[in-house]
Amino acid sequence: MLYLCKIHTIVSSGHMQNSNRSLHYAFASIAFLVSLVTFLLTVQPTVPFWDCGEFTAAAVQQQVPHPPGAPLFLMLGKLFHLLPFGDPGWRVNLVSVFSSAATIVLLYLITVRVIRNFFTEDLGKLSNALLVYGSAFVAAMTYTFTDTFWFNAVESEVYAASSLFVAIIVYLMMVWNEKADDPGHERYLLLIAYMIGLSIGVHLLSILTIFSLVLIIYLRKYPFSVKTFLMTLGIGIASFFVIYTLVIMKLPALFAGHFPFKNDAGEFLSDGSIWTFVGIILLGIAAYGVYYGKKTNHGVLSLISTSFLLICLGYSTYGHILVRANSNPPMNENKPDNLGKLVSYLGREQYGEAPTWPRRYQSEQRFVNNYVKYGPWERPPMKIITRKDGGRGQRPDFGSWKTNGKSRYNGAEFAYLWDYQIDHMYLRYFLWNFMGRTSDVQDAPAYSPLTDAKVVESFNHKNGYASHFPINYFALPLILGLVGMFFHFQRDRKMAWVYLVLFLMTGVLAAIQQNQQNPQPRERDYFYVASFMIYAMWVGLGAFFLLEKLKNNIAAVGGGLVAVLAIIPVNMASQNWFTHSRAGNTLAFDYAYNILQSVEKDAIIFTNGDNDTFPVWYLQDVAGVRRDVRVVNLSLGQTTWYVEQLKNRDPHGALKLPLTFTDEQLLVPEDDPKALSYDFAPARVVEIPVERSILAKFTTDTAIINGGVMRFTFKGGGGRQGQTGQPEYFIGVQHKLVLDILQQTKFQRPVYYSTSVGDPSWADEYVGLDNYLRLEGMCFRVCPAPQASAIGEGVNEAIMEKTLMTDMAFDEVHNEPNIGLKFRNLNNPKVYYDDVHRGYILNYRNIFYKYATYLLYDKKDTVRAGKVLQKMNQTLSLDLFPLSVMFELQLARFYETCGLQKEADDMALRALASAEAIIKTPSLRAQESNMPQDAQPELIAADASVIAGKWDLALRYYQQLGRGSTADPVLNYKIDEIEILKRERVKDYAGALAVAEGLRGKYSMIAPDRRTQQAAQELEQHIMDLKKRLGRSTQPAISMVP
Repeated sequence: MLYLCKIHTIVSSGHMQNSNRSLHYAFASIAFLVSLVTFLLTVQPTVPFWDCGEFTAAAVQQQVPHPPGAPLFLMLGKLFHLLPFGDPGWRVNLVSVFSSAATIVLLYLITVRVIRNFFTEDLGKLSNALLVYGSAFVAAMTYTFTDTFWFNAVESEVYAASSLFVAIIVYLMMVWNEKADDPGHERYLLLIAYMIGLSIGVHLLSILTIFSLVLIIYLRKYPFSVKTFLMTLGIGIASFFVIYTLVIMKLPALFAGHFPFKNDAGEFLSDGSIWTFVGIILLGIAAYGVYYGKKTNHGVLSLISTSFLLICLGYSTYGHILVRANSNPPMNENKPDNLGKLVSYLGREQYGEAPTWPRRYQSEQRFVNNYVKYGPWERPPMKIITRKDGGRGQRPDFGSWKTNGKSRYNGAEFAYLWDYQIDHMYLRYFLWNFMGRTSDVQDAPAYSPLTDAKVVESFNHKNGYASHFPINYFALPLILGLVGMFFHFQRDRKMAWVYLVLFLMTGVLAAIQQNQQNPQPRERDYFYVASFMIYAMWVGLGAFFLLEKLKNNIAAVGGGLVAVLAIIPVNMASQNWFTHSRAGNTLAFDYAYNILQSVEKDAIIFTNGDNDTFPVWYLQDVAGVRRDVRVVNLSLGQTTWYVEQLKNRDPHGALKLPLTFTDEQLLVPEDDPKALSYDFAPARVVEIPVERSILAKFTTDTAIINGGVMRFTFKGGGGRQGQTGQPEYFIGVQHKLVLDILQQTKFQRPVYYSTSVGDPSWADEYVGLDNYLRLEGMCFRVCPAPQASAIGEGVNEAIMEKTLMTDMAFDEVHNEPNIGLKFRNLNNPKVYYDDVHRGYILNYRNIFYKYATYLLYDKKDTVRAGKVLQKMNQTLSLDLFPLSVMFELQLARFYETCGLQKEADDMALRALASAEAIIKTPSLRAQESNMPQDAQPELIAADASVIAGKWDLALRYYQQLGRGSTADPVLNYKIDEIEILKRERVKDYAGALAVAEGLRGKYSMIAPDRRTQQAAQELEQHIMDLKKRLGRSTQPAISMVP
C-alpha cells in the first residue's frame, strides 16, 4: 500500500510534491490496515452460502460456473488458494478481503484528488494537510464500515473485486484529470480501457463508469455549450454501446460465425464463416486505426482504436472459459466449449428474456400476487414465431402488451417501477448504508431516529439477535453526505457532475436496468456498492466542509477530525461489527456435509436450490468429501445440457447415471422439436420392477415383496384442465429426470432427496413419491415400498439415532461414508447468523422434531423422545433461534407428555411471552410463521399458563376470551379443568379424579350440541388417564344431563 501511495505522489502535480508526504502515507497506511484487519477478523472461516460455494469450487479446480462466468475472478481465487495455510474456502474468501482493503486505499486517494481539484492551498502547512488527508480518511473509513461493502468484503463473491476495478478506474480518471495537459496523458485513458476490459472477467459493473469518463474528458478539455454537451452525451451512449453490445455481445457472435442479430425466434439471422471474417476485419480496422493515427498524428483516432483493442485484450480472459470447458471439469455449466456456446453463455440465455418494458413481465402466480397491488394486470399476449427450419412456436409479445388492457405506459407500471424497483430495491439499500437498518430479516426497511418503535419491534419479533437492532447511525452519514454533495457542486461544479453521473449510473439507474421482480430470493444490495462508494466520498467532502472553517487552527482541525471520525465511522463500526462478523460461522460447510453424510455409498441425491447444492459441490470438489455421491440439482435439471452431463460424465470417478434419454435429445437446442422438453399429462400409475431381496429391506408386506414391483402415481407440478376435463400436470424435464433415474436404477442404487427440497406434501419435485419416503439424517430416502409413520414419511430409526444423538468432534470430517451430522456453534451467542442462515436452522429443528414425534407415537417411547427434544434444544439455541408461538406451545405439550415438566414449563413460558406480545401488538402475528388465521393469542396464553402452572393467569385469559359468556362449553370446560390440573400437579391424582368425575353432570356425551360433546370427550379422556395413574378400571362413563 505504501507503493500505491508513492505512485500517487509521483504522478501528482507540483503542488502535491513535498507536502507533508509522511502524513499522507500515514493516513493511507492506516486506512489500509484498519480495513484489512477488520475484514480479516470478520471473514467467513470457510465456504459461505449462495454463489460462493460454486465460485470457490470453480476457482480451486478452474471450472466453469454459471453464466456469464467470472474468469479473472477464478484466476485470482486460484492464486489465493495456493497459500500454504488455512481452510481452502477461507483462502478464496481472501480475494474479497484484500480487494476490499485495496478499494479503501484507492477511495482515500480518490478523495484526496477530488479535494485537491478545488482546494489548491499549500499542503506544506500542516493544518491544510490534516484537513485534506483527514477528510479523505473519513471517506475511506465511512465506506469501510458501510453495511453492503462490509458484507461483500468477507465472502468469495465477485462484488468486492468488481468494486476494486471501479475504484481503479475512478482513480485513473482523477490522475488523467491532473495530467490532461501533459504530453503522454493518453496513457491513463488507455490504462482505463484495459482495466474496463479486464473487469468484464469479474463483473460488468465497471462499464458503467464509461459515462463519467466521457464527461470528465469533455469538461476537462472542451468549453461547455448545449451542442457539445449533447454530442458528449451521444458519445457516452455510443461508447457504452461499443463496449457492452459490440465487444461483449456482438464480437464473440461474429467470431462464432453468426450475423450478430436475432429474429423473433431467438436465432441469428445468418450464419457462415463470412461473419468470422468480418470479426477479424473489425479487429484489423482497429489495428490499422492505431497505425494510421500515429502516422498522421490523428491522436483521437489512435486513442479510440487503441482503447478498443485494449478492451478486447482485457476481455480475452474469457478464453479461460473456453479452455476450461474443453477440459471437461466436474462443474461445466452450459459447457461453452466453442464460440457458439460461449455466445449463449455470455448472453445468459438459460435465464430467459427480461424486457425493459413493461416492468411487471412475469406470469407466475407468486409474482402476479404482488403485481395486482399496483393496478390491473393481464397475462401477456403470445405471438407466433417461425424458426429458420420452418418450425413454429410462440413467445410473449412484450412489444404489444398492455398490462391494464389499455396502454403499455400506464400508472400501474410506473407505480411498480417507483415503489418496488427504485424505492424498495435501491433507496432502501442506500439508506441502510447511511442512515440505519431496522432488522436483518428480508425486506426490512431502513431505520432513522423517526422510525416508529413498533416497526422495529415487528421486524425483530422472534429474532434471536434483536438486541443488535436497529442499526442506528442517527442519519449522520446521510446528512454529512448531502452536505458534501452540495458543497462539491458549490466548489467544483464540473467534477461534481462527473461524480453525480457515476453515482446515478451505478445506483438508481442500475436498479431500473435490473428490472427486479417481486419477490426476490434474497436481498440485492450488493449490485449497487459502487454508488455507495461515491456517497462515502461525499461524506468525506462534508467533513472537509466542516473542518475547512477551522483550517487556521491545527488543534481545532485535529479535534474536529477526531469528532467526525467518532460520530460516523467509529459509530458505524460499533453498530455493524457483530452483525457483519462471520467468525465461527461454519453453517454452509456443515449443512453440505450433513447432506452428503446422510446417504449410503454411491447414492444419488436430488437437491433444488443454490444453498443445498453449491456448498455440496465445494465439499466434493475441494474438500474431497463423498465424491462417490452424484448430486442432481433439479433446478438445473430443467436444462438439457445439465442432463447430458449427468448421463455422460463421471466426476471424480463417481458412477454415471444410467439415463435413457438419447444424446440427440440432450444436445440439440432446447427449442428444437427433437429436444427433451416439457409436457402436460394426467397423473399415471408407474410400475418399476424391483428385486425381491431389495423390497424385503423396506417392507415386511409379503404381497409387495412377492409382487416384485414398486407402484406409484407419477405426477408433476400444477397444470391445467385437459380436453377431457381431467386435470393435466406440468411434466417438466426435471420430473422426467427423476422418473428415469428411478426406472433405470431399480433401487439397486440408493436415491435420496435433500430435506431442503421442500415439504413432500406440496413440492412437485417429489413427483408423487410422498408416500415412499423415509427420513434418514438430512435426506429423505426414496423407497420401493410405501413408508408411513406419525410424521407422514417413514423413519430409519438406527440412522436417525446415530446422526442426531451422537456428537462429533468440532473439526472431525470424513471423506468416505460415515453417518454423523455436524452442528457447530449453533448454541454460541458470540457467533452471528443472519436471516438466511436462521432459515436453515429450522430445517435442522424439523428433523429432530420429526424423530422425536416418531419415537413418541410410533415407538411409544416417551423417555427417548424427550431426550431427542432435549438434545435439539441443547444443540440449537432457543434464544438465538426462537420458535414460532405455535411451535412453542406444541413443544411444551410434547415435553409434558414425555414427563419433562421443567422443560415443559420453560417452553410454556416462552409461548406465554410470545402470545402476550401479540395481544399487546396485534401486528406481530404477521411475523409468526404457521399461526392459523383463526388462532386466538388469548387462548394460546391461557393454555401455556396452564402448562406452566400459572392458574390465576390461565383463568384470567380464559375469562377474558369468553368475556363472561357461558355459551362455549369447551372454554367453560377449560376453566373447570384448572381445578383438576392443580391437584394433578401436586400428584393428588385421587383428588383430581374426584373433581373430574364431579363434572360429568355438566358435560354430557349425548348433549345436543357438538361443543358440549367435545368438552365431554375431553373430560372422559382426562378421567381415563387419571384412572390409569391410580390403577383403576378405565371403562368410560356416559353422563346424562338432568
